[in-house]
Amino acid sequence: MMIKKLISIAMAIMAVLIVTAQKKRLSIIPEFPQRGETVTVHFNPRVPVAGSMENKISADAGAVTLVFSSSTLYDQPYRVDMEKKKGIWTASFPLERYATFASFYLQSGEIIETPARGHYEIMVYDKKRKPVFSANLHRGYSLNQQLGKSPGLAAAQAALFKKELELYPDNYEAKLRLLTSQMNAAPENGKEKLRKEALKVIADRFYTAPTNGGNLNKVTMGYHIIGEPRRVDSIRKIVIEKYAGSDLAWEYYIGQISREKDTATKTGLLEKALQHETAANSNVFTSAHERLFELYAAKKDSAKALYHLSFMRKAEKDPYTPRMYKEITQTLLDNNLALDSAAWYAEYTLSMADSFPVGLIRYWPETGYVYPYTNDSMRQAVYSTARGNLLSMLAQINYKRGRINEAQQNMDAALQASLDKETADNAAWFFRKTNQPDRLEQLQAARMKLMEKEVAKKRIRIPAPSLEHFTTLDGKPVDTNALKNKVLLIDFWATWCGPCMEEMPYIQKLYDAYKQNPDVVFMVVNSGSRNTLKDARGWFGNRKYSFPVYYNTDPAVGDKFKFNVIPATYIINREGFIEFSNIGFEGADIEMKLKLQIDMALQ
Repeated sequence: MMIKKLISIAMAIMAVLIVTAQKKRLSIIPEFPQRGETVTVHFNPRVPVAGSMENKISADAGAVTLVFSSSTLYDQPYRVDMEKKKGIWTASFPLERYATFASFYLQSGEIIETPARGHYEIMVYDKKRKPVFSANLHRGYSLNQQLGKSPGLAAAQAALFKKELELYPDNYEAKLRLLTSQMNAAPENGKEKLRKEALKVIADRFYTAPTNGGNLNKVTMGYHIIGEPRRVDSIRKIVIEKYAGSDLAWEYYIGQISREKDTATKTGLLEKALQHETAANSNVFTSAHERLFELYAAKKDSAKALYHLSFMRKAEKDPYTPRMYKEITQTLLDNNLALDSAAWYAEYTLSMADSFPVGLIRYWPETGYVYPYTNDSMRQAVYSTARGNLLSMLAQINYKRGRINEAQQNMDAALQASLDKETADNAAWFFRKTNQPDRLEQLQAARMKLMEKEVAKKRIRIPAPSLEHFTTLDGKPVDTNALKNKVLLIDFWATWCGPCMEEMPYIQKLYDAYKQNPDVVFMVVNSGSRNTLKDARGWFGNRKYSFPVYYNTDPAVGDKFKFNVIPATYIINREGFIEFSNIGFEGADIEMKLKLQIDMALQ
């Protein structure tokens, strides 16, 4: 009876909250959400706001989207379509075990609705209605997106870092963020004292567990927070020398060997390191076996390559295991080595096609692997691509084994599964080897037709934000008048962004294809996210690539262009409208995709 009574009371309270919510323009239920609970956002556009209704969503809006500007709700998409019931728009989502904080705004067409200052917020609480560990820290981070570089940004962030430390005095990251904020605000003669204090915080953290990998990741992060990433190598050197024999010391040492340029020296050092491998520490030496497998495969030493490969198979499985086995297959195939084993690995990996990683999978020692939001179409696209890749690799392997009929069947099945670039490139190789020019022509036509169809579906027409905040690497403002009546490719990146670096060779190929066309302008723009103009100037790509590089000085550029992930690439037509938006790196297909987008914009 008591349980039924409690449930009835809870339902009554919830009903009261919902009725109350209907009288507000926007409300979040429950008021103090906890992990494991479901949060519901109610938006009632019929409720007026004080002052002007400009940039407010109207009651007759046909669609409303909740857009996360910052979020630790990693399992949720960053754009959530709200549902309309009796004139009120709602969106619901659960709070996972790692949730701390999220900020968001509402969008309907080109109208973006926010509170008077900043964005709407969801703070996660514990059972005592106390913000969970790092909630205020992450709220502080969110202010970059919420407020841009407004005059009060630094002070507001520092206040939140202090609030976090009042609740959780041992929050290491909050300590460093606060000290860094204070350093930035201090006069020159006061910075060094704060810097030494920050270095002591990092050192204290290091010595709590100097041979624990998770702890050392925190130490590494600390040096990046205070702007001294070069110290990371020195701390790893200390682990190698002072804590020699520990698992972490071996891990760092093997990583150090792997950077050795001379292959003979590298091979000798790795083989010597393996003399210390035991049954108890074998997982630590898996990376040494991986490097030696690749080195001996390149030397066409089948026996030694397969020997080291056998140790790699013993490694503990994780979400990236299928990708590792695919790379093993590719290494054997590329080196024409142990083709029977290569076929086995291809078939074995093919059996795991529906396990390939989708999206950015995060890992923290406290939470384990954290999987991102993915819908059915995203997952199926990844799985189909994996099947196409592996079947086409198997076709190549069987061709080299002299099993032509099997190879043809494998390739036909591969093209049924996927027409992605890797599968298509493997198929093109096969059709050339087997003298099938008609199939090669059909393949190229089918691939182009499919891509054109996909690109056309994503064509939009949104007024492009002003580019007045872009500068050259000399710090000179971009001449926006010179960009009129041009088709622009704008690619946002940052020096720390791995996927951005992967995309750059494809941007270079596109630039080479259009650099003689006066109607097309490339603008490869450092977004300014955790980068300065000095960072942009010092980027190694300035020596490697010939496309023009710029720097963005507008902290709200992500909000204006509607991206919170980089790389973000836009095609703007001659009339100044965004026609295509590409968020994140999509692999080798990006080259053909962007080319089609530019050509459509030129038309």
